[in-house]
Amino acid sequence: MTRNRKGRAGWHQATLKTSKHTRNFTGLAASIKGFIVTLALWGWLPMGLADWLIHWGEPHDE
Repeated sequence: MTRNRKGRAGWHQATLKTSKHTRNFTGLAASIKGFIVTLALWGWLPMGLADWLIHWGEPHDE
C-alpha cells in the first residue's frame, strides 16, 4: 500500500523545507552578550559601555 502524501491542504501544499541550515542568529547574539558581560565583570570594559553594547540595536520605547 502506498503512503498518503496528501495533507490537510490537499496535494498543493507549500514548498517543503529543503535546506538543512537555518539562519538563526539568536545563539550568536547570546554568546556575544555573554562575552561582553564577562569582560565587564573582569574589569576590561566599563559597566556603562557594556550596558550600552548589550542594549544597542534593541527597539526603544518612545
